[in-house]
Amino acid sequence: MKTPELLIKLSNAFGPVGYEDEVRKIIQEEIEPYVDEVKVDNLGNLIAFKRGTGKKKVAFFAHIDEVSLVVSAKDERGFLRFDTMGGIDPKVLIAQRVKVVSKDGKVRRGVIGVLAPHLQKAADRKNIPPMDEMFIDVSMNPDYEKIEIGDLVVIDTEAFESNGKVIGKALDDRACAVISILVAKQLSKFSRFPDVYFVFTSREEVGGMGARVAAEAIQPDVGIAMDVTHAHKRTGIELGKGPAITVGGPNIHKGYFKMLDDVAKREGVKVQYEIAAGRTGTDADNVQIAGTGIPALLVSLPNKFMHTPVEVVQVSDVEESARLLVNFLFELEEGEENEA
Repeated sequence: MKTPELLIKLSNAFGPVGYEDEVRKIIQEEIEPYVDEVKVDNLGNLIAFKRGTGKKKVAFFAHIDEVSLVVSAKDERGFLRFDTMGGIDPKVLIAQRVKVVSKDGKVRRGVIGVLAPHLQKAADRKNIPPMDEMFIDVSMNPDYEKIEIGDLVVIDTEAFESNGKVIGKALDDRACAVISILVAKQLSKFSRFPDVYFVFTSREEVGGMGARVAAEAIQPDVGIAMDVTHAHKRTGIELGKGPAITVGGPNIHKGYFKMLDDVAKREGVKVQYEIAAGRTGTDADNVQIAGTGIPALLVSLPNKFMHTPVEVVQVSDVEESARLLVNFLFELEEGEENEA
């Protein structure tokens, strides 16, 4: 499957926090031909292992959960109240179509309604309704009464490709899952690389517990978290200019950062730089403190409109990230030690 097709397929998949089954199935089908073992651990992480020449052990971490909603109350008219799982701006939800996936496995449609401007008071037209005043109208379903408290909700949208970009929901962080799949495919053409674990983590959007558990179990020599970062004039990071590698701060291993940066320069991979003065807000934070401590790196994919239904990533950034990381693995397998 070509990179844009895989990005679209994973974006469209249903995978709220802690309920990533559909996403795991797609990833397993894609990566299984290129690795030696695949398993799912007790927290729902999908871990694919590719055996190398074994001088070092490397783990890549990319989360596959998406910010989502959960039904918290319902009434006889077919109106649902909801809470969020992960960070969602209320403005994003107004007048959106949604999919409600119930415990019976059935998908029902709904809309997040808002009063028409004709019915609003003049003062209300200037305000964004708070989350606890919003509702999902599911009354168009003939069996809406079967929706239960605790059922899961995601925005009902379809990803698409345009001019070298893919636009859709949940590209945070499934676009980085695609990077891991590309790395596994490319490694299959070579005979010299470290033992590699590709970890597709659960529950990152609510604290990163999946990455912590997997890192504790694997205890890699290097843990490389991959996540998206804001492509915006405030950050200076742009689409189409390659991955952003995090530099500085207490979370990033200085020696391995230098190796990664040197590889990018040598191989002509365009990269951008991002500063992390403290916590990164990614799986890297949990990887670093797992066990007795794991040297960590963070590679970020530029993304516009994060945590909305219209996230935008550049296909070339995805593919260049994979090229950078494959070459980093070759360099790492030389076995040189790097000072902390």
